[in-house]
This record gives sequence, C-alpha cells and structure tokens, in this order.
Amino acid sequence: MHHTPKYVQIYNQMMTMIKRSQFPPGSKLPSEEKLTQDFGISRVTLRTALSLLKEDGMIHSIHGQGHFVSADTSGENHRGLGSFSCPIMESLNLPLEQITGKDAYYYKNPSSTFTDKLFQVQDLSYLTLNVWYESNEQNVANIFSIILPETVRQFGLDLENKKQIIHFLEKDIYQKALNSHLTITISSRDVESFRRKFPKDQKLVLLTEDLYSNDGKLLAQNKHYIPEAFFRTSLIRYRSGYTNQLNE
Repeated sequence: MHHTPKYVQIYNQMMTMIKRSQFPPGSKLPSEEKLTQDFGISRVTLRTALSLLKEDGMIHSIHGQGHFVSADTSGENHRGLGSFSCPIMESLNLPLEQITGKDAYYYKNPSSTFTDKLFQVQDLSYLTLNVWYESNEQNVANIFSIILPETVRQFGLDLENKKQIIHFLEKDIYQKALNSHLTITISSRDVESFRRKFPKDQKLVLLTEDLYSNDGKLLAQNKHYIPEAFFRTSLIRYRSGYTNQLNE
C-alpha cells in the first residue's frame, strides 16, 4: 500500500487554505521557519510543496521578501495568450492595481544589418521604444520595441509623449495589426545589461512578438521581459478538427 508523500499532503493542505482565503489573495505567507514549525515538517518537504504551488500559479516568490499568494488563484479572470492583446497585460500575475508606475522612453538608431533584414529594408534608421512597469518600487516587466519611423508616422505617435508610447504598445498596435507570431523562451540576456534593474536572482521570461499589418508587412518586433516570479499565463488549445466538428 502506497502512502501519499508528505510534501503532497502539505501541498494539498496549503492549497485548501488558499482556496478558503485563510491565506488571502495577494497576502504574504508566513516565513518558511514558521511554516515548518506549524506543519511539523522539514525545510526540504516545505520547499517541495511550495515549488508545486508555484508551478500551479497559486503563489510566487520575491527574492529577499518571501512567498506571496497570487492575486487571482481561480484563473477565471485570466484570459491568457489566447487573447490578441499585449502579452504583458495577459502574463503578469499581479492585478493591474498593483502596477504602481509606468515609464516610457525612446531612442533613434542608425541602420543595422539586423533591422534591415528584420524589416526587409535597406539602410534605414529605426527606433526603439521602452516601457517599464513598476510594483512596490521594483521593476516587474519591460517592453522593448523595434519599429521604423514610417510606423511612427502611420500611427501619428508623439514620441515625446510617454502616455502615447505606453498606449501604443499596450493597445493601438493590436487594433491595427492583423496577426502576430509569438515565441516564449527564457532570456539569456545579462540582467545587468538593462538600463534599469530587475529583482535579483530572477530568470527573465522573454516573449518575442512580431506584429504584422494587413499587407503582410512587419509593424514592430516587441520583446516582453518578465521576471519568473511575476510570470503566469495560459493558452486554450483544441484537438485537431475540433472547430470543424462544432460547425457540422
């Protein structure tokens, strides 16, 4: 007869406590020392249970601060990447009201071999736009966008207006684009290379999105960086031929 491993028992118990709001959404869990004492378990058992809760999106950890219950533990209000909208808005496991600050800026750049190939142009200058998202005095996400001056003119974008840059990358470009190609990886970029600091000891999830217009031209390549502690998303998938069956 097999017995349920202790870490699974603790996982189930903590899951129930979260569902019953004994650990309310957004709240900080007790310290690992207190949890091991309360449950009468080892630190290894506790950390294994916590890792499962993280995998299920029930909690997230912030270096130097502890473990926190995710804001939405039901999943009912999370649209995920199936929605054609800004991946940042659909992948942060923080409620929008916890985003305490947004900042934006841009750079003008001379032509490069990479951007010429990316946009299928020759010797054209390009622009890079940055939007930073802050929560409780730490950066939790960054959008790095590569676009051509033609696109700026097409959208009537005032680059000196930070709010316009933010609205453009969060909303406007998705209303004009026909489709996009999205790739999700773990970024190999050195976190020290960013202009602003991310939380320490965090891997960065990178969502690279190429957005295309109705005529098939590339409007922009947007790179969305999110520290692993703040990343959680979903995607609804269907069996091959399922949509055809619905229409029969």
